Amino acid sequence: MVLSFLFSILSTAQSGVDESLTFFQEIAEEMSDPELWMNIGMSVLFAVILITVAGIIIKVVNRIIENYFTFKSKAALKANGKGKNGKNGRNGKNNEKRSRTLINVLQNAVSIVVWFIVFVMILETFGVPVATLLAGAGVVGLAIGFGAQSLVKDMLTGFFILLENQFDTGDFVRINTSGTTVAEGEVLSMGLRISKIQGYEGELFIIPNGTINEVINFSKYNSISFLDINLSLNEDLDHVEEVLNEFSETAMALEETLVEKPQVLGLNGIVNGEAIMRVMIVTQPMEHFGATRRVRKEIKKHLGKNGVQISVPTMDIQDFDETARKGEES
Repeated sequence: MVLSFLFSILSTAQSGVDESLTFFQEIAEEMSDPELWMNIGMSVLFAVILITVAGIIIKVVNRIIENYFTFKSKAALKANGKGKNGKNGRNGKNNEKRSRTLINVLQNAVSIVVWFIVFVMILETFGVPVATLLAGAGVVGLAIGFGAQSLVKDMLTGFFILLENQFDTGDFVRINTSGTTVAEGEVLSMGLRISKIQGYEGELFIIPNGTINEVINFSKYNSISFLDINLSLNEDLDHVEEVLNEFSETAMALEETLVEKPQVLGLNGIVNGEAIMRVMIVTQPMEHFGATRRVRKEIKKHLGKNGVQISVPTMDIQDFDETARKGEES
């Protein structure tokens, strides 16, 4: 009885070995089939062709998009006039920024769509049941949809930012979230999901669009700066105003970022024995920082040529001397 049991075990092991050998033999026969390798080679070749064609299509479509918006911007600039200053110059600059933003978003969208189609076609070529995978992905997508709410919010917010033209690439903005400033600087790129903003010191802010509650755009309209000039009370203020008005007539030629002549607003106050004259300048968007410094320098030169000197703060120490003397006497 024991011998029959051992014989049955050996028979079972032998049959298992035979089945394993048969399995590997079938695999070897299939792998040695020339038709299989021919099909694999054709599938790989087709995939390479698809990838190459997709790359060419993306480059061609991107070039078409770029040329279209470039031509559109040039046509708009030609229609509005080619002046650097004023409304025409501002409109031309805004159109250029808008074009760069739309080019970036559309080119990214084209790349995503084309590569998705190519990926699906390659899977079909290798016999992968794409329809079944997509059906399963639909079920899985429904399951994880609640976890992707922030992603959907980011993309919807980005779409409306783009649609409403809240800001474009190259604009200087301040981004607030629930009243708190989270980023301030130049917009480097703007997409449907995130926006990249470079700060004053070169720091890069990558902000999900869904967190953007408030946008303050400093690049949409002309910038205004008030320039205060400290003068001695002994100066003839009427004469100073005449000199400043003479300067304003030539200021546009000295500073190209000005969009209109500086306005002399007159005496703004008397502080610490100095008369403060105020001048208002209007510049192209975000150009007022440098323009204020350069115009102040030119005004100083012009006043000096006309005998008007900038006031130097002085301190009367006579009272301090008398107080110290009384203290010594006591």
